[in-house]
Amino acid sequence: MLALTEAWTWLLNRGLVVWNVQQDSAGSFLVSRQGHDALDRGLRWIRAVQRLDIELVPVLEAKARPQFLRGDFEAAALLAMKEVELRVRTMADLPDSLTGTALMQQAFRPGKGDQAAGPLSDTTVDGGEAVGMMELFKGAIGLFKNPPSHRRVDYTDPTEAAEVLLLADLLMRLLNKIEKS
Repeated sequence: MLALTEAWTWLLNRGLVVWNVQQDSAGSFLVSRQGHDALDRGLRWIRAVQRLDIELVPVLEAKARPQFLRGDFEAAALLAMKEVELRVRTMADLPDSLTGTALMQQAFRPGKGDQAAGPLSDTTVDGGEAVGMMELFKGAIGLFKNPPSHRRVDYTDPTEAAEVLLLADLLMRLLNKIEKS
């Protein structure tokens, strides 16, 4: 009985079943639209959507989340990382001809010897941290933005796609901190 109670509570808490307002009985429930989505797309889909149940930065809310919710994971990941790339280029005031990992390297390169630091590099932190920031952006763009820009990438795992959006959100928030400093 306890297992059934827990299962019912889980369904209610996730909005997969809802009270049926067209019935007089307080015990009358029906499968919600989200519940039907779960039946059609599976629990992996629901878990991925719930993983993204946070407020993303506005540009990702407007551009990437709708693609994700439509199930177009490749487009969502590409759009999210493209927005990161565009923001880095704008903030660093670098040319449109500089793209991808080369852009990230130029924007975040730590200063070394007579080589000046990139426009987005934090010169107040340890050199390893500055390299880490550059490599974080470079790796994210290289792995999640470049491949779908050049060929079809089969994002079948909604959780992986959700995490790419979350990574893009983190990168945008790091850029917000850089912009404020």
